[in-house]
Amino acid sequence: MVRRSSRSQRQYRRDRSRRIVGTLVLILFLTGMGLAGAFFGYHYHLIHADKLPLMQSNHNTIVIPVSNSNLSSSDPLASSVNLLTKGTVPVPIIMYHDVVPRKQVWFDMTTDEFSAQMADLAAAHAHPISIQALYDNLQNGAPLPARPILLTFDDCTLGQFTQALPILKQRHFPAVFFVQTASVGITTPGLDGSEKDHMTWDQLKQAEATGLITVESHTVTHPEDMTAIPDYQLTSELQDSKQTLEAHLGHPIKFLAYPSGTCDARVSQVARDAGYLAAVTMDRGWAASPAQSYFLPRLTPKRVEEVISTWNDETQIEPPLPRLMAVNETSIQYGIFKGGRFPVQWLAGGDLATEALDQRETVGQMALEANASAALNGSFFSDARIAGTNGLMIGPCLNRTNGSYQPSNKDYDPRIEGRPLLLFGDKRFLVLPYTAHLGATLSILQQLMPDVKDAFLAGGWIVHYGKALPDEEMARWASSDLNDPRHRAFVGIDRQNRYILGATQDSISSRELAQILVQMGVQEAYLLDSGFSASLIWQNHVLVSGHSQMGVPSRPVPHALFLLGATDPTSLPPPPDSPIAAGPGAATLQDALSADSTAGAARYYTNHRHYRRSRRRRLHRNTHETISPAAQQTSPP
Repeated sequence: MVRRSSRSQRQYRRDRSRRIVGTLVLILFLTGMGLAGAFFGYHYHLIHADKLPLMQSNHNTIVIPVSNSNLSSSDPLASSVNLLTKGTVPVPIIMYHDVVPRKQVWFDMTTDEFSAQMADLAAAHAHPISIQALYDNLQNGAPLPARPILLTFDDCTLGQFTQALPILKQRHFPAVFFVQTASVGITTPGLDGSEKDHMTWDQLKQAEATGLITVESHTVTHPEDMTAIPDYQLTSELQDSKQTLEAHLGHPIKFLAYPSGTCDARVSQVARDAGYLAAVTMDRGWAASPAQSYFLPRLTPKRVEEVISTWNDETQIEPPLPRLMAVNETSIQYGIFKGGRFPVQWLAGGDLATEALDQRETVGQMALEANASAALNGSFFSDARIAGTNGLMIGPCLNRTNGSYQPSNKDYDPRIEGRPLLLFGDKRFLVLPYTAHLGATLSILQQLMPDVKDAFLAGGWIVHYGKALPDEEMARWASSDLNDPRHRAFVGIDRQNRYILGATQDSISSRELAQILVQMGVQEAYLLDSGFSASLIWQNHVLVSGHSQMGVPSRPVPHALFLLGATDPTSLPPPPDSPIAAGPGAATLQDALSADSTAGAARYYTNHRHYRRSRRRRLHRNTHETISPAAQQTSPP
C-alpha cells in the first residue's frame, strides 16, 4: 500500500471536503429548482386548469385541485351553475316521436294509441303544461296545476301536425315540438327503409298559432352522438339551429332536446353558452328540484300508465328523486340505537370527507392517517377478489383527502344507472340518480356543485325523504345481494341534518335496516359496501367488524368515509372490549388480508383469541368506570 505524506493527506482531505460541499450545493440547487417548478406548475394548473389535459394514472385516477368556490350568502343551496332548486312538485316529461295511422318504426305511436293515451290523461285529471311553465316552476317556484305533465315531440315529423295536433287541440293540451332545422319541409329515409315527411315552416307557424304548441330546438342535422362531434360542429349545431328558428318563427328559442339523448359536460356547456335555458335528455326520471337544467330527464310513452299510478299513490316515482340539503356540522357523537330487532351503531356530526386509494388498506389505518376520530368503510370497488389489490371504484369518485378524481368505467354504466350519486360540498349535500353523463368528467360535478369536495356512487337507496324504500324499489336500484343477511354499513343525513355513518354487527337485510333507520329518524340513507368490508371506527377503536368475531379485522378497502371535527364531550366512548383500530396492538394490513374469507377469519380468530381476550381484560380494567351517566345515549337525540 502506498502511504501519503502528511502534506498530501491534508491536500486530499481539502479536496474531498470541496467535493462534498460542491455535491451538497448541487443537490440543494436541484432540489430548490424542483420545488420552484412544482410550485409554479401547481399554480399555473390552478389558473389554467380548464386548458390543460387531465393526467391519468394506471388506476384511472386523475389528480386534480378541488374547487372551493364560495357559496351565495343569500341562498347557499342554490349556488350552482345549473341546478334549478325552486320546484314545488315533480313533473313527468313524456317523449313522443311520430304519430301515424300505421307504425313504421317501433317508437312511432299510432293515431289510435295516441288518442287513447290522451284520453287516459284526461280521465286521470292530468294538466299538461308548457315547457316555459315547467322551467318557471323549477327556477322560481311559479305555481303549477295539480298533476302537471309536459308533452314533447322530437324530429319535426309530419304526423305530429296531421295526426297528433288535432287530438291535442281537442283536449286543449299544450305540447313542445323539438325541430331539427335541416329537416324542415323535406322527406328523409326512415329506419325501416320507408320515407318520413317533415313539417314545413308554414305548418310550424300554424301549429304555434293554435296557442298550444311551442317550437324549440333539436339541432340542425340531428347528430346521433353529440358527444363525438368536434367543437366547431357542436357550436354550429346549437347556435345555427337557434338562430334559424328565431328568424323563421319570430320569437326567442330557449330550450333544447339533445338528438338521441346524447350529452355530456362539454355539450351542456356549449348549450349554455348558446343561450338555452334548459335541455332535455332521454334519461329516465321525473323533472324535480334540484333539477339539472341541461339534463332534464324524460319518460317514454309506455311510462304514462306508471305516471298515473304514481299520481294515484299506487307506485313510487322511479328512479328516486334528487335531493339537496343543508348540513348542520355539530360536534361528533357516538351512540347505539336499540329500538329495532338489531342494534345499530352510529356516528353523527362533523364534516364528511372521503379517501380513495389505488390499493387497499384497513379503515382504521386510513382514519389514523387522516386524523379522523370517526370513520366507516366506503362504497363498492370493482375488484371483489380476496386477493385483489387495485382500488378502482364503481362509478365516479372524487375525494378531498388526496385530491383525486376517478371517472366512471363506462362498462359499468348500464348496470349502475339509477343508483344514488352523492356529492358533498360546503355544509350542503346533493343526491341524484346516476346517469352515464354524470360519470365522464369532474367538470359536470362542478357544474352541479361548484364547491364539491367529495363524491361517490353508493350501492343503493335505503331511506329517501324519511321513508324506507319498498322492497321492489330498493331491488331495482341496488345490487342483487341487497337483502342477503350480512353486516350492513350506510351513510346518510339524520333528523338534525347531520351526516350520519352507521353499521350493524349483526347480519341483517337492507329491508330491515331501512325500517330501523326510519325509527331512528334518519332522513336519507344509502347502502355502502357491506359484509366482510364493514368497519366502523370511533376514537381508534373498532365498533363493528365485517366478521362475526369483533377481534377479526375487516377486509381492507380502497375507499373510506371520515367525520372530521371536534368530539362531543357527552358522547359514548368506545366499548371497553372493542379492538384497537390502528397503531400498536392493532391488526395490521397483513392480518386483515389473511382473515379476508370465512376460512381465513376462523383461522385468524383461533390464532389470536387468547391474546385478544387478555388485551380486552386489560382494556376493561382501565376503562370500565370512565363512562358517565350523561353519556349513556342510545339513539340520535
